[in-house]
Amino acid sequence: MAKHILIIGSPGSGKSVFGAALASAAGKRNRQTLLISGDSRISMLSFFCGNTDTDGLGTLYAGEITSQRTADAIKILREFPNIGVMGFQLHGRVKQKGTTAQIQQLYTVVDGMAEVVIWDGTSDWTDAFQTVMTEKAEVTACLLTADIKGLLYFQQYQDKIRRLAHCLLLEGLSKPYSLHEEMDITIGGFDGILPFGREIERYVMEGNLFSILTCCHARYCETVEHTLDDLLEGRMEK
Repeated sequence: MAKHILIIGSPGSGKSVFGAALASAAGKRNRQTLLISGDSRISMLSFFCGNTDTDGLGTLYAGEITSQRTADAIKILREFPNIGVMGFQLHGRVKQKGTTAQIQQLYTVVDGMAEVVIWDGTSDWTDAFQTVMTEKAEVTACLLTADIKGLLYFQQYQDKIRRLAHCLLLEGLSKPYSLHEEMDITIGGFDGILPFGREIERYVMEGNLFSILTCCHARYCETVEHTLDDLLEGRMEK
């Protein structure tokens, strides 16, 4: 059986970036890792692995969730063979959202396909993807931006967040630099836990998000490793 972690948080807090960093760290430990992006509004598959003909989640949800159809929807990364990704296709013909029953079936299927499954959630607590995984995941990482969006998000959902069995609350800066500073400062010295800068954005646009740990602040990398330790070593088991 796999270890499952759900990533949630305020808009723009870096959920997908954190998920990719976590998957990269798990892959480097030779763990068979699967990253699933559940936000149907953002087609993350191309950002994770560039152009690909792999079926997206929208196509998977249009039919029965079987082991074979799920495997067909997983893109194995050539540069990182221990990591597989799932998400919605940018140009997918079908962008059907999964129902609660389909997400539960997907959880059952992928539980036997990997050692670590990272569920990249949304900011919407009514979404079926998030509703199912808040119950299933061993660990939830909640990312908050250090601004009014993060504060409002926490105020709105704090009761639900506090009811989560094992939740890591991570706070940081969504944009450590002003626009002027981003234009001329040397990337590599981030002020907050969440890394956003021109170098990170370059990796995103190149579809090479799993290489971001090479340019993240040491404090961010430590947070990723500690989160992975909590998940793998069973210190936070339900």
